[in-house]
Amino acid sequence: MKTNNTYHRYLSILVLLGLCAVFSSCGEEKEEDESTVVETVKVRKAAVNFTQQYPATVTALEEVELRADVNGYVTRINIEEGQRVKKGQLLYQIDQTRFAARKEQAESALAIAKSNLERAQRDLRRYEALQEEDAIAGQIYDNAVTEVRNAEQEVAAAEANLENARIDLQYASIHAPFDGTIGFSQVREGTLVQPGQTLLNTLSRDEPMGVDFFPEERYLRKFTSLQFNEDTEADSVFLLRLPDGQSYPFTGKIRIIDRAVDRNTGTIQIRLTFPNPEYLLRPGLSATLIVKEEESREVLLVPEQAVQEQMGEFSVFIVENGEARQVKVQTGRKLEGETVVLEGLEEGLEVIVKGIQRVSDGAAVRVEENQRR
Repeated sequence: MKTNNTYHRYLSILVLLGLCAVFSSCGEEKEEDESTVVETVKVRKAAVNFTQQYPATVTALEEVELRADVNGYVTRINIEEGQRVKKGQLLYQIDQTRFAARKEQAESALAIAKSNLERAQRDLRRYEALQEEDAIAGQIYDNAVTEVRNAEQEVAAAEANLENARIDLQYASIHAPFDGTIGFSQVREGTLVQPGQTLLNTLSRDEPMGVDFFPEERYLRKFTSLQFNEDTEADSVFLLRLPDGQSYPFTGKIRIIDRAVDRNTGTIQIRLTFPNPEYLLRPGLSATLIVKEEESREVLLVPEQAVQEQMGEFSVFIVENGEARQVKVQTGRKLEGETVVLEGLEEGLEVIVKGIQRVSDGAAVRVEENQRR
């Protein structure tokens, strides 16, 4: 009996020890399960060329309103609306009948004035010969001199009238003053136009095109130096993004910086020029101007998803000794999925990019390496 009791006692002890081992193992597994699995990325340092963006408007470097300088009826329109035209091309024709008649009348008046001048000159030559022989009264000679002078003035007046008639006849034909694109016609054949009042159309030059933007006055020194930098165009400092989000394939350069800063807005108007061989730029087009900095700067970068924002403050979670620690940071610009960190981090620190919602400051974490870095 004693032997059996001793056996049962040892058996009970072994069972209790086994149960303790099981419970101890479960506790360790439970403790291990409390660690949150996260993915991290190391803070990296990189040289970055920053950019500034400005709203911009495309404008024609040359644009003119075509108006009639004589009155009359439009007899012919020689262009299609929206057509590209060449310098000197005939655009509109105003009735020339009256102007052609005035020109002929002025030519006849000039011919008569010249004939009268020739007659007066012949008379003066005869009187000069008679005066030498003292065979003519002095008053007759003086009158002959006056007649010549008057005839000369009449010729000058007739020539001026003829020139005016020629100008009126010329202005009855409206030609393109430069190469460009014509707009919508404001008149039709048969429309009565008035000199200096009736708008016929608008013509603007296509190549190159201007782009206006308004930076703050604190950047005036920067853009002034870029204006006289011969390498600006080669460095592609000025880029353009079109309204559809596509990048414009050509770079620009500064053409004009306004003479004064706008007192109301504290900005200054700057006009760039861009090549426009494919006619993608049109006057009035809204675009985004991208200005690249000439020199790169070394900055710290973290993925955008690592940065959390709350009440206007930004923070990230870093991993130290198996724990998550929340660190406040000062952020800068965003660059292609990454955020510039100005203060709060150092290169090489591990920031949590996945599992952030499941961690808190001081929580135990287990890191799974992210293959992106």
